[in-house]
Amino acid sequence: MLDFLTQDTVKVDSLHCSAIPKKQTLDCSANKLEVKFDSDRAQQLLGDLLQKNEQPLPMTAVAKPLGYSKRVLYRHFPELCRAISAHYIKYMKESRVKRIEQCCEEVKQAIQQFNSEGIYPSEAAISQLLAKPGCFRDKEVRIALKAAKREIGLNA
Repeated sequence: MLDFLTQDTVKVDSLHCSAIPKKQTLDCSANKLEVKFDSDRAQQLLGDLLQKNEQPLPMTAVAKPLGYSKRVLYRHFPELCRAISAHYIKYMKESRVKRIEQCCEEVKQAIQQFNSEGIYPSEAAISQLLAKPGCFRDKEVRIALKAAKREIGLNA
């Protein structure tokens, strides 16, 4: 060790160097997994999915059972994939509107119940009666709360 630190050149003992493994090169092409793309089957399944009146799915959920990535499907069938995505987005917007309407109706009923019992309808008290207390995150539900309070004569 002392020789190693103090000398300019280092002597190498060939007996000890043979124990060091040589760098192995990896063949990257051997590591790749080839998946054959069945275009007809994928197109048929995407078309069938678009025609069904079931609950729409996002493209990631559509691609998974097919065994392909979402990117591969978009590359081969961009129109079908965009149509499926648009259908899903439309469904999500409609379900959000329904959820908000239901929450607003629950808020109105809760305010009426508290008013008939003579209890102040605070947001915390109302949220305990709601099926989904997180409804107040939506500004539309908060607006409905203020409107319902005004209807019973409370300044919100």
